[in-house]
Amino acid sequence: MNKFVLAAVLAVAAGAASAEVVRMGTEGAYPPYNYIDDNGEVAGFERELGDELCARAELECEWVVNDWDSIIPNLVSGNYDTIIAGMSITDERDAVIDFTQPYTQPDPSA
Repeated sequence: MNKFVLAAVLAVAAGAASAEVVRMGTEGAYPPYNYIDDNGEVAGFERELGDELCARAELECEWVVNDWDSIIPNLVSGNYDTIIAGMSITDERDAVIDFTQPYTQPDPSA
């Protein structure tokens, strides 16, 4: 079942939340959820959602674009604090990173 979730490390809730900047990793190649606009900036639903989460937490979002194949390893390596990208929860991924609750419904065709 395909679910869109915000992958997050527990350290974000405990450690990065006390920082002023949260680095958000995304692919930027999955419109309308995340894509690169004509100005070279991350745009889409997940950009808006991430910016709103940061605003409510009184934090600044810094967006980091990363290739999909290395998005999880770069999170684990500390290149950003969280991932906000359409991602299915699999046993393999769940063994490496923590997931929040889904923020959209699964694709009905999945």
